[in-house]
Amino acid sequence: MSLQNKTIQRYRSFFPNESLREVSTRTGIQITRVFRLFNGKPMKVGELEAFEKVITDKIAENPNYARLYTVVEEISSLLTNDEIGKLADYVERRLTNKKYSRTYVRPLFDDIGIA
Repeated sequence: MSLQNKTIQRYRSFFPNESLREVSTRTGIQITRVFRLFNGKPMKVGELEAFEKVITDKIAENPNYARLYTVVEEISSLLTNDEIGKLADYVERRLTNKKYSRTYVRPLFDDIGIA
């Protein structure tokens, strides 16, 4: 999956029911350009940055994210590679369990395409 598709998928996971007009207003990208991007046209760097900024701002609203980010930074400098691997395995298992539980909502886009 390309960086563009991943970014659009992440954006849609945070804002699943936004119309093209709302996406345009939130990102500052013209509505016709948003339509084209959602239908597979290549994204410019500035447009990618606009989507990433909106995603980052949304994530930053959660105080636990900053805490998690700080802990990950400390982990990368203090723990051994084996310990980091064990933690990564644990987190991946938790994520997999969450994905396949009954309350999980699939992303709007599959790996093969946007629409």
